[in-house]
Amino acid sequence: MEEIPAPQPDPEMMYAEGETFQLIDVLLGRMSPLLRQAFTMTYYREMSNEEAAALLGITSGTFKSRLFRARRHLTNHAARSLLAPIRRRMDTPFQTLAPDSQRACLQK
Repeated sequence: MEEIPAPQPDPEMMYAEGETFQLIDVLLGRMSPLLRQAFTMTYYREMSNEEAAALLGITSGTFKSRLFRARRHLTNHAARSLLAPIRRRMDTPFQTLAPDSQRACLQK
């Protein structure tokens, strides 16, 4: 039987995309103004490195450096934000057991 794709976007994907954009907005708010400016000029205003550097009156190399640091900031903080709820979750049966006790329980 042939599957026909739905004309509407997948609701789960739309929700995940919305959450991703919210996380990016929060992380951009925590970023230094210089790095945020480089990121938004590149990804929201869709300017080339040369255009953005000329508009800011800086060299292309300086702009590229800021953009690199902005991407790294987002990547590092997004990874931490996504892992934080997992680390905080303490409803496992091994939460109070020492590592040796955990191994013993798993081997049973």
